[in-house]
Amino acid sequence: MEKRILVVEDEASVREGLLEALSDGGYEVHGVGTGEEALERLKAEKWSLCVLDVKLPGQSGFWVCRKLREESRTPVLFLTAFSEEANVVRGLELGGDDYVTKPFRLKEFLSRVQALIRRSEFSQDVARAGSGGGTSAGTAGAGSSANGERYWESGAFRLNLKNRKLEQHGEEVLLTPKESQMVYLFMGAWPEAVEREELIRTVWDRDGQFIEDNTVRVHVSRLREKLGSFGGRSCLETVRGVGYRWNLPVERQDER
Repeated sequence: MEKRILVVEDEASVREGLLEALSDGGYEVHGVGTGEEALERLKAEKWSLCVLDVKLPGQSGFWVCRKLREESRTPVLFLTAFSEEANVVRGLELGGDDYVTKPFRLKEFLSRVQALIRRSEFSQDVARAGSGGGTSAGTAGAGSSANGERYWESGAFRLNLKNRKLEQHGEEVLLTPKESQMVYLFMGAWPEAVEREELIRTVWDRDGQFIEDNTVRVHVSRLREKLGSFGGRSCLETVRGVGYRWNLPVERQDER
């Protein structure tokens, strides 16, 4: 099925340029100029990705993302003219998956688009397959429940390997597709740390050449906040000079 991208940008010249570049890349593309139009189309149609400018007339891109995340996990790539970390953090905290700062190189933009769609499709494929097998990241195995679901358990957490949903004390922890992939990677690698390069290669882009340190740091920080602490310590540990490590034992159901 052809990949569909909605470009939300109020500057007509910028919007048309992005639409042309994406169309040349083989995507089905559509463009709108306001947040209200964007949300209407995002809710009414199925999209592979939304390219979303932050500064829009009327409702902002932040507003669109917040409303979208109430009912959809469609990947969101923010376009922003702001370089301040506070704006980046806000966009990611609202559920954005990545961002590029204007002005940007077209090659960088297209690389981010491709990586986001690829990761989203991978997550959907895993959920449909339902087997949970074949991960090269982890040393922990998968347990099975009476109804055939496969999962990993760690402290108060349970990660369903069919749909990548994470529960804490039986309640779902609402994660973005990237955050779900990060949890899967961290829990699968336990007790070893996940190197920063592997995290970038797996979750963002294969070679990581367009991923900024700030992007990784903000995503990890946001995930830490959602997971909270366990026994007075963070669920994610920073291993200086290496990367990050899941900080709780991961158990298989059949090893209890």
